[in-house]
Amino acid sequence: MRHVSLREANQNFSACIAEVEAGEPLVLMRRGKPVAEIIPYSGAKSDPKREAARKKLLALMDDKIDLGGKPFSDEERHGR
Repeated sequence: MRHVSLREANQNFSACIAEVEAGEPLVLMRRGKPVAEIIPYSGAKSDPKREAARKKLLALMDDKIDLGGKPFSDEERHGR
């Protein structure tokens, strides 16, 4: 992990981003102290527990349990 001053990062932004794209995280420094970290984007990580909970919640929503309120449309329930 390379440490880069804010000035250097500003002057060489494209080169810094190219390093990050190549997999090298950068720590941005201001007056010798770390202030930010730029890391490669890894996309949405799949978490089996989270995915199982999401599917369970959607199944419950599909059961249309009456809670006494205004029913949601399919678009509202599924975020389409």
